[in-house]
Amino acid sequence: MIRPRSGSYAVSVYDPALKRKRWVGTFDTMREARAAERDAGRRRSVAGRVTCGEYVPLWLAEYARPAPATQRSYRYALQRFAAEFDRRRLGEFDRLTARAWANVHPQSNVRVVRAMFNDAINDGLHPGPNPFANLRLEQSRGRKDLIALTEHELHELADTAMRVLGEYGPTFRAMILFAGYVGLRPGELFALERGDLTDDEVHIRRNLDGTGQLKLPKNGKQRVVILPPPARDALLDVPPRIDTSWLLVTGRGRQFRKSSLLYYWNPVRAAFGRPGMDFYELRHFCATHLLELGVSHADVAVQLGHADGGALVMSTYGHPSEDGARARLKRAYAASVVPLQPRLRAAGEQAGGTA
Repeated sequence: MIRPRSGSYAVSVYDPALKRKRWVGTFDTMREARAAERDAGRRRSVAGRVTCGEYVPLWLAEYARPAPATQRSYRYALQRFAAEFDRRRLGEFDRLTARAWANVHPQSNVRVVRAMFNDAINDGLHPGPNPFANLRLEQSRGRKDLIALTEHELHELADTAMRVLGEYGPTFRAMILFAGYVGLRPGELFALERGDLTDDEVHIRRNLDGTGQLKLPKNGKQRVVILPPPARDALLDVPPRIDTSWLLVTGRGRQFRKSSLLYYWNPVRAAFGRPGMDFYELRHFCATHLLELGVSHADVAVQLGHADGGALVMSTYGHPSEDGARARLKRAYAASVVPLQPRLRAAGEQAGGTA
């Protein structure tokens, strides 16, 4: 159906699968409106025949985010889904099947499939509601339950690199301490050049994504963070190289990638006694350490590169110890604290004498 509307033309079509009219859009000319109506009719006619195996590559090509790293993660997430439901008609996919599949696959994969079905519903290829929505699955707490390293443990970890990696030890020790005290994302750390540092600041201008491409940091913004003295001092122990401008490089002088990071990180974390520890946990140390020093959540967010005013730090990243919190609370009242026990004893003795 085409209806004139204030100089434009509104198009909707009846969808038997939805048992109602489905909005198509508003167009400037009658010719465009008729073409859209015909196209919607064709889509409607094939909607019942589209299979999951057919829709997955279409969605990856036309709907998913264009960033190469995101495309790669989406393809990986949908690979098993497409293989298992290659011939299953998209419009017949039901909630029971979705729940059974979601229970045995990572939640990150389930989120991608849910996003794909949202677009399929909007296109009239599935009657809705989204079979992957509101499944009430047990939610992973992710990083919320991480116990951040103490400052002493961070230095023990860094010293383990010295013991395990031989001549390359000082470089990876510096990498651990720099990551811990500065709190950069791994891709930001890989992309740092010596010229990005001043005496007390780090200028984060680039990020190395999962495909090896240099791009702007997350959120698309460059930023400046502080360079704490322990991180700066660790760099002074790194043998200087004149054949590259990268701040920290592999033993062969190459820029770090995720694979090369794991090459050095795996034996270090195993020797430290934490073989499952993610390198990303050093970022949690940074947040927790700054909170222990009394820095506000909003200021910690600036250091980490968050744009939410500290909300994520409060919910996920910062895990200050209870002992540290009590110590700061005590310092807040330190000026007015007087010895309590002698006064209690005196009050007891006075009460006893009165009795």
